Amino acid sequence: METKYKRGLNHTYLTLEVSSLYEEDYQLRMIQANSIKGLLEVSGQGIDGKSQYTYEISGKTPLRTLYERTEMNRQELEDFLSQLLETVKAVQSYMLEAGRILLEPEYIFQEEEQYFFCYLPTKEADLCQEFHVLTEYFVKRISHKEQEGIQLAYALHKETMEENYNLEKIIGRLKLKERKKVIYEQSEAVLTEGGNEEITDRISEARRIPYEKENSKGRPGILRDAPVWWRKKKKEKWGDWS
Repeated sequence: METKYKRGLNHTYLTLEVSSLYEEDYQLRMIQANSIKGLLEVSGQGIDGKSQYTYEISGKTPLRTLYERTEMNRQELEDFLSQLLETVKAVQSYMLEAGRILLEPEYIFQEEEQYFFCYLPTKEADLCQEFHVLTEYFVKRISHKEQEGIQLAYALHKETMEENYNLEKIIGRLKLKERKKVIYEQSEAVLTEGGNEEITDRISEARRIPYEKENSKGRPGILRDAPVWWRKKKKEKWGDWS
């Protein structure tokens, strides 16, 4: 895949050129006819037997550039994960294949704390495996001055090594563990001040928090899922999706 940038006074465009023959299909029409949360505006064309997809990136900064000289903190990582999940859900709601969202840091953009993703209609890849690779980037760029951020990045990297993992459940489980930790830390502070009744209440609350909440309706979660193209064959660790 070849990457080109075109910059003008008021607009900047990213063009991705792939070797496959261009075919007009419902995907581009769906994106162009609707404002899908988290997706960049895109147009497509065929030229010299190849396909070109052009994205409007004016005023936006690539994730790789954003954290080239600075480190990511826990809150920034949590915000990214939350917005990625929202985009995946939005894409699915329009009957588009979420596996065609590009997850390389150079193709993820930010503007005013909002993230935007490239949707490439011709992409054929394993979304879960690509996200696992992205967690390696998080591990490298997370602030090593912030213990909680390090723990989150490493936990994501470790848990996404599992087959058929569910990102939504992983994030929920990590948040519940963090909530338990906060409650216990607050309880210790109260105990040092002599608040025995309050400490008992806080410990009871922490014990009632489950480590993982199942969806009450039994609905499949994000990145495991619902679309049949995400279901993995179990021949090897990652395998193909069909």
